[in-house]
Amino acid sequence: MVLSVHELRRRAIEDLTVEDLRRLIAQDVGLDWLLPVALDFLRDTAPQEAAGGWYDDDLLSAALTRKESVWRNAPELARHLDGTVRMLTDLSPYVQREVDAFRATLSDVI
Repeated sequence: MVLSVHELRRRAIEDLTVEDLRRLIAQDVGLDWLLPVALDFLRDTAPQEAAGGWYDDDLLSAALTRKESVWRNAPELARHLDGTVRMLTDLSPYVQREVDAFRATLSDVI
């Protein structure tokens, strides 16, 4: 894991795949740069995913489960993520639990 994360850190952001973003964000690497990219991707794909009736995404989970301090330091990103989640329907139970925890922790921000 350490070697793969180290290798990913060498890539340009535009060369990262969704899975690369997920892996780096889950490891709290480069959040200042990667979270905005990931949140824009999630927002851009939310309508198609919602139309499919099911949204279960590892990138969404990685974003939702970042430490509270990450979101408190970037409240606009927290609101962006919350707005995207509100576009989605039929989340899996485990992602819905993460959404609920995210919202409960940051209710004064979002």
